[in-house]
Amino acid sequence: MTPQATSIVERLCEAESPHTLRDWEKKDGYYIATCRVSKDDVPSLIEIASKWSDPDWPDDDLGPDPDLDAIELLPVTAWRTLADLKSSESVEPLIHMLCELGGEYDDWAAVELPHVFGKIGKPAIGAIVQLANDADKQDSIRSIAAEGLHRMAEYHTETRDEVVACLAEMMMKAAHNNIEFNSTLLVGLVDLRAIEAAEAIEQAFANDRLDAGMIGDWEAVRRKLGVEGLGLEMPPRPHNSVQRFRRRMGIGIFSDKPIFDHGECLPDAEQAYYKQAWDLFSMSNEAEQVVDAFGDLRWFRMLLEFGLNHLGEIIDEMTLGGVDDFVFEYIPRKVSIESEQAASIVLELTLFWEYLDRVFELPDAKSIVEWLKMDGMVARLEAKLSDPANFGMAKSMFMSGTKAGYDMTSEKGMAEFTAAYNQSLRSDIVSAPAASVSGRQRIGRNDPCPCGSGKKFKRCCR
Repeated sequence: MTPQATSIVERLCEAESPHTLRDWEKKDGYYIATCRVSKDDVPSLIEIASKWSDPDWPDDDLGPDPDLDAIELLPVTAWRTLADLKSSESVEPLIHMLCELGGEYDDWAAVELPHVFGKIGKPAIGAIVQLANDADKQDSIRSIAAEGLHRMAEYHTETRDEVVACLAEMMMKAAHNNIEFNSTLLVGLVDLRAIEAAEAIEQAFANDRLDAGMIGDWEAVRRKLGVEGLGLEMPPRPHNSVQRFRRRMGIGIFSDKPIFDHGECLPDAEQAYYKQAWDLFSMSNEAEQVVDAFGDLRWFRMLLEFGLNHLGEIIDEMTLGGVDDFVFEYIPRKVSIESEQAASIVLELTLFWEYLDRVFELPDAKSIVEWLKMDGMVARLEAKLSDPANFGMAKSMFMSGTKAGYDMTSEKGMAEFTAAYNQSLRSDIVSAPAASVSGRQRIGRNDPCPCGSGKKFKRCCR
């Protein structure tokens, strides 16, 4: 670092830490007065601000025994000071620093640089527009530039028309842009009440190239702008990042609080989810049809459990693939039932998804209902349920015990069947030909028991 930059460090450190001075953009001129700077200090300030993209910052160039805690955010203080000075010379170096950060999202740069560019004002327009239009740059960087134009029109109202024209021209190209970038344009245009960009915005919504979670769908934006619109047909389920984020947390039609915490289900929230689903579905006409046909409701609740505990998703996000796995993989392998129950499974799930389509219009509900109603669905499931090759170990034991006449739903029945099963294995081993346990085939005391219990031979069937 140059001697001039080193000399200004002490003055910059006199300013309040960026950690505490979060509303700096409202204190116009604060850094000029506090740090006692002038245009002569711009080169040194640019040098310090540019250090933000240096992975080795803070470094030894700051002099002997620097207080690293105090200077860690010195580049932030430096670019704030450049903003107060309205330094046009700093625009290109700051853009270069921003691009050096690459695709890595940086909170400080993302939040602050739009205000820095905005405060600098009209001299920054050309470079910022060029950056925003550069399709080779990461979308996060282009979004910072677009927001910088938005802020510029707020800080310097005389630039409003020029800024709006630039943002509107970018919105006209929405079909070729990332949705995140388009949505940054949208926020700026709506905040600036850019009625002249209404047609471009409506077209972008119609092409589903905007995030309806940002400030609402086209109808909400139309009302904010006070325009009638062209009447273009809108997508039935527009892109909505907020809604998707809520669903990933487990907030949906049967839950108003998060169910997932770092991928794990919260027990109380999970039970509340099942209860709300039961309270709503059990009162429906569809549920009444299931009860009339088979006497009770069972399978929709199991589907909800499968979604949370095996797929990690609420019913709002479940697709045909998830339902297929539940019906033809999970139930045949894990659920101990007779094949005759296939009809009740298919009917209840069909009516449950018809209910979800009718009441909540879930995106995949119609296709799932059509799939469940396919010819041969019940027969196919019956075949799966009756084929022992599809059974998991636990289900095989349960079905064998039930077939042998034991009550496998009680601990006593399971214990009795297990004892009888182990005894039969011992008998098979005792009656086996000597050759089967002689020579190289002999079973050692510490070998696994051939009965499959997982225990050593000496502690099981020896």
